[in-house]
Amino acid sequence: MNKKHCLFCNELAALESDDDGFDTYSDCMCAPGAFYRLDSKAYSAIQALPYARKRTLLPQVSAYIREQFEEGDRAALTLDQVQAIADSPAVPITQEEKEKRFLRYLYRRTDAPMEPVSLHPMTRNYNLAYAANLQEFVFIMEQLRDSGRILREGAVLKLTEHGWSDAAAIAGGGKRKLCTVLAGDESIGQELASPLLPGLEQCGYQTRMLLPSGLKKADAELLESLRGSKLIVADLTEAGPELYYAAGFAASAGVPIIWTVQSEQADRLLGQSEWIRPFVWDKPEELVYTLQHKL
Repeated sequence: MNKKHCLFCNELAALESDDDGFDTYSDCMCAPGAFYRLDSKAYSAIQALPYARKRTLLPQVSAYIREQFEEGDRAALTLDQVQAIADSPAVPITQEEKEKRFLRYLYRRTDAPMEPVSLHPMTRNYNLAYAANLQEFVFIMEQLRDSGRILREGAVLKLTEHGWSDAAAIAGGGKRKLCTVLAGDESIGQELASPLLPGLEQCGYQTRMLLPSGLKKADAELLESLRGSKLIVADLTEAGPELYYAAGFAASAGVPIIWTVQSEQADRLLGQSEWIRPFVWDKPEELVYTLQHKL
């Protein structure tokens, strides 16, 4: 698999080029354990922007992609869309707006006040608050702690009762249960993402997909985040040991798992444990229908 530095967070990401003119970047800070798509023609054009413009724009785009991923959407950006992000009213600019965005993130990752959220390593998480760098992120957290809305012990944060109340108001009081889809194959995962994630969202879930390129890394934060899922959908098509490990880790925390597999590979699973009885699918749309019917 090819590698290329992500323009927006500067981490080395897995790269796949599509026939439709988009490049898919996987498992960088912008979309840890997942992916985003960028018009292949946009890369050099963004690189050529003036430094002062990039210094402001690139961290904002990284945060935007991360927020889309955390809230169940997959970013697919053109050059015009990248440049428009800086002027979008949806992008927080002030300190107060960034604090609110971060409170909303913590609220969606917990079920009650004082539940811990690990952000280790913080160097990969400062874009959660639309911070331009780690220093600004630490300042935002310190302001939230001083105002009594969070408790912080290193990289572990907890919403206080006051913080939970404020975060609920910011999020509109609504919370959707998190459903994590584990894909056993990179390309099949990308094929499933478009119909499957919106289909699960229609069942009331907040969704995200984790690809093999992200699961192969020994990431304690990623594993801990699986504990926060209310449902795991694990597709075993071309699956390697990393998917079974991640699913097993979630199962040990009591997270229910739905196993699926493409029909062409169903015979390979005949010798599997009786614990794994996957739903067999031919087309992604059929899988969506099956899961919606079950849920």
